[in-house]
Amino acid sequence: MKRNDQFVLEKIEDSIYLLPIGQMIADLNKGIRVNETCQFIWEQLEKDISFDDLIDICIKHFGAEGEGAERIRKDIGDLITSLKVRGMLEGSRNIFRCACSLCRNGAPVLSSRFEQYAYFCPNAKAVKVREIETGYGKYVIGGLPVDIYGDDRYLYDSFEDFKTDILYLNESETESVDFIADGCDNDTAMNIFITDISKLSDKVELTDNYFDLEEEKTGFSDSTESDFAPDISKDTDISESERTVVIHHNELTVLEYSTKYVLFFHELSGVEELHMSKDGTYAHFFCDKPSDEVRINLFHVIRMAFLVFALNRGKVMLHSCSILFNGRVWAFSGPSGTGKSTHCEIWKKLFETPIVNGDLNLIGLENDIPYVYGTPWCGSSGIYENKKRRLGGIILLKQAIDNRLENLNTEKKVLFVQQRLITSIWDKDSMEKTLGLVSEIIKNIYVKRLYCNKEDEAGYLIHDDIMKSL
Repeated sequence: MKRNDQFVLEKIEDSIYLLPIGQMIADLNKGIRVNETCQFIWEQLEKDISFDDLIDICIKHFGAEGEGAERIRKDIGDLITSLKVRGMLEGSRNIFRCACSLCRNGAPVLSSRFEQYAYFCPNAKAVKVREIETGYGKYVIGGLPVDIYGDDRYLYDSFEDFKTDILYLNESETESVDFIADGCDNDTAMNIFITDISKLSDKVELTDNYFDLEEEKTGFSDSTESDFAPDISKDTDISESERTVVIHHNELTVLEYSTKYVLFFHELSGVEELHMSKDGTYAHFFCDKPSDEVRINLFHVIRMAFLVFALNRGKVMLHSCSILFNGRVWAFSGPSGTGKSTHCEIWKKLFETPIVNGDLNLIGLENDIPYVYGTPWCGSSGIYENKKRRLGGIILLKQAIDNRLENLNTEKKVLFVQQRLITSIWDKDSMEKTLGLVSEIIKNIYVKRLYCNKEDEAGYLIHDDIMKSL
């Protein structure tokens, strides 16, 4: 038996947790808090080991004899059973299976469109993409510079509110500032390329097999000749043996290579594939011709890539509805259906507080001060703004019959806020970055859990408590 490496040990304050990443998050698996004994056993499970060998190691480690040794055998047996039930051991839980060859023999069978252009763009610097694309625009989204190459008919209307001539966010210490220009190094920008695959079909003949090991050094068949084809001679990470399946389910497959991620969208009409560098500075989308459906679907997929870029620049997105009160943003967060929007509407009615974002708030730090940054993503609410505002607090909602507040220790604040983020956590490094950032964000803001119904009384309760904290 061997541990599932898509659970990682992380320390939060004085406690140790086993937390899910990648596929385990996609499958809605939950983390658990563990003691030192469980931590020791987890470390022994790094390599395949039999149950009896594990028992022998633990008996020796804990110096147990007689009844103590028998008790260890029973306790470890119970622990292993618990880990299996939770999917924390390899092969201990059924994962998604479909008809693709990734499930059958380790390499996905791609549609004809995938086969046609799958190797097209592993490196943005090498691709003459500007010769293909018809448009170019500079944007500041969430205080971060973003360059977008491609037909502007692919872009959702709300992107227009974030367009700029010079990419930079003026880091003013004022409570509320618009994003304004003040110079920027373009190498720090996120570069997004959007390619209409119908334009490639007549210009580029690519290999028929995405994982063709014989052609891994170039990625192209001998007959491929095109002014539009990239030079990927240095990109040798296409070999199937070097890739890891991070996520694979009926909606999304994420493959990891040494320098990039490749994403396939199985049920998202019109958005076929994404090649993305691991730091998020480069993202290339391959789509059908521009249409309303493609534009909407691409809008949401761009957010996925943007959040990888944002995390590597110290920003995370909280699933929350937020209001502006006393010059600061207050974010109400909780699982879908707990009343985030309803609660913000209560505040708007009782205290005339405007709603800042109806569903998603990007949070980061400047000089150790947490801010909320405007982005075009806001769920179905249609409510967003292009401003940077100081964060006042995060209220974690939980449905209840009666209204009451719960004070949380630092450990719970970090854990509960992290659980409400929608940032993509595909590996241990991204988990550690996320936990570290959340730990800093919650240090100097108001964070409490509100057990509430959907009556005005809940609004008065949290309002009065916030006023006392100011």
